[in-house]
Amino acid sequence: MHSPFRVTFTFAFTAMIGLIMSSYSFGDESLKSKAKEAERDTSRAMRKGGRAVKDKTCEMINGKMECAAQKVKHSVQNGADKVEDAVE
Repeated sequence: MHSPFRVTFTFAFTAMIGLIMSSYSFGDESLKSKAKEAERDTSRAMRKGGRAVKDKTCEMINGKMECAAQKVKHSVQNGADKVEDAVE
């Protein structure tokens, strides 16, 4: 089982690598719009990671059945974040 710290660190590290790699492919988009997109992607990844940590922590403390509603709520929030970023 992964520790909450490991899950959060993995998401943060992945987001930073994505930010670094995206800085090399600006093409015809402006620097400002690329930075804004990277910021949204990083923010979404951090929120998703935070929700995953909350889910795992809840399961460890309260058990799976008591945390099922929270887990569904977080899945919906993650989907909404993804749709929101796609629209922008």
